[in-house]
Amino acid sequence: MAQYHDLSDLKKLSHDLKVQAKAAQEAKRVQAAKANRLGAEAAAFREAMASLGVKNEDHTRGRRITTPAKPAPVPHQSKLEKEAVLEESLSDQCDPVVFLESDDGLMFRRPDVPPDIPRKLYRGEWTVQDHIDLHGLFVDEARDAVAAFIRTAMIRGHRCLRIVHGKGYNSEGGQSVLKEMVRRWLQQKSEVMAFVQAPPHDGDSGAVIVLLEQRRPRRS
Repeated sequence: MAQYHDLSDLKKLSHDLKVQAKAAQEAKRVQAAKANRLGAEAAAFREAMASLGVKNEDHTRGRRITTPAKPAPVPHQSKLEKEAVLEESLSDQCDPVVFLESDDGLMFRRPDVPPDIPRKLYRGEWTVQDHIDLHGLFVDEARDAVAAFIRTAMIRGHRCLRIVHGKGYNSEGGQSVLKEMVRRWLQQKSEVMAFVQAPPHDGDSGAVIVLLEQRRPRRS
């Protein structure tokens, strides 16, 4: 009897396993059919949208989600940067007749600047707020340094500057190349109201004192 009882248990177990396997297979079939139905519905929906002229869009769950446009590639140098470079570019050529000879050496002022400004500048009515020494620089390096120096001064609100270019004692012919170049560059900077040869205690003929325009307050 014990052997028969064990055999009955085995048959029952086999039957149960078959039932479970069949149920699992049926569930899998139902899930696959559901997935196929959803896929067919989605395809039909996309086809319907395409017939209405709607492209590259997803209307999932009632929301219209458009595909974002790809951002334009960033150029190596933006247009604004190029314009800034061109604006700050300085030529080594200018008309030397704009410089005025005086007992105090060469001086320069804009046409709209009062005639007494250069002499006041020479006499120290404005305190030098910053200076730069161009000794040891090549012409190209000095040109860039002067442009950056003036730009920084304007940002900081500094108006009176000293630029040391040297007297040229060690240059060929005893003439300072930078001395002439600095004056030409300064003439081209719209921010420069006037400049004069430095007085003896500030460098004499080896430097210039520069007066920049008043910085305009930014509009809020």
